[in-house]
Amino acid sequence: MRLLPRLFLRRAFIFSLLLAFVASSSEGQAPAQFRPDWTNALGLLADKIAAVTNRGEGLALEAKNISSLSGGDVDGLRQLLVTDLSRRNRRVVAESSADAALQVTFSESADGYVWIARILAGDKENIVMVGIAAPNQKASPKEAPLTLHRKLVWEQDTKILDFGIVGDSAAGGSSMLIVLDTDRLSLYSSVDKGWKLARAIDLQHIRAVQRDVRGRFDLQVGKAKLRGAECTGDFQRPETVVCANITASAEPETPMQPIAIQGRSVEDYAVLKGTCGDDSLTLAGGTGDWTAPDFIQAYGGKNLSAVSEPIQFPGPVLELHQNDDSRSARVVSRNLKTEVYEASIVSVSCDD
Repeated sequence: MRLLPRLFLRRAFIFSLLLAFVASSSEGQAPAQFRPDWTNALGLLADKIAAVTNRGEGLALEAKNISSLSGGDVDGLRQLLVTDLSRRNRRVVAESSADAALQVTFSESADGYVWIARILAGDKENIVMVGIAAPNQKASPKEAPLTLHRKLVWEQDTKILDFGIVGDSAAGGSSMLIVLDTDRLSLYSSVDKGWKLARAIDLQHIRAVQRDVRGRFDLQVGKAKLRGAECTGDFQRPETVVCANITASAEPETPMQPIAIQGRSVEDYAVLKGTCGDDSLTLAGGTGDWTAPDFIQAYGGKNLSAVSEPIQFPGPVLELHQNDDSRSARVVSRNLKTEVYEASIVSVSCDD
């Protein structure tokens, strides 16, 4: 009868040793300890991801490293992000059972690290990001001090090559909206906070219009030009505008020199006058193709670091041009939900 208590005590002792071994192993596999600004930034990124996803939603997480971080750092940051998302009731699951795809890119600029999260759920896309100052630099006292604003001006079924507004109705005068597409130049007058067609001029092309044709306004000199056609006149007086065929085979504008933004080459961008003390600002779109939503973001400083949150578009950005005032930009995009082309003005304000 004495063997049973001894056997019980022996098994209890062995079990306690196993528990101690498991505990020590778990401690050995704990997430790496990162700098406080890294963990804070990752927590902020998780907050932003949670803000554009649903409670309990399953996310298929893919991490990509294009920075100087080591593979071990990225693995640890990924593990920490999974924990942070779990605390916010977002689950990281396998792709086959996911409600949305979460693509996190660890990138950097000369000013520090830039961590970007792209969330794809059906035809909906959201992009959020955080920045971490380089160790030898002080963090900016304000995060994203600039705000981008989008004002939808016009939409139509046919492709918009360019558009512009001349005059200023707010100052007591009349304003005109001019829209250039592949086959027509349309001039609209401002009436009751809307636009009324004043004149439409059909464009006769010598050659067949190419699918990727581009057009451009120069409102200061009164000219609209695209491959094979040109319109000139005073756009505030529609009756003075005339259009004619031209034989030039070149594109109507000199291509802009590509610039590098966060490690990628960008050809379509608009340089604006500075806001909040910056020398200048560069607006540029994202990396999506013609079939995906896009965004526009402001970049500043010598190294073109992000200085604003991105402003989302429900489809690809097709054209991005500086306005004559150099403080706003003309944007042509296509709405993938309604399948119409949209003309918008994007401006910048200071959050002071």
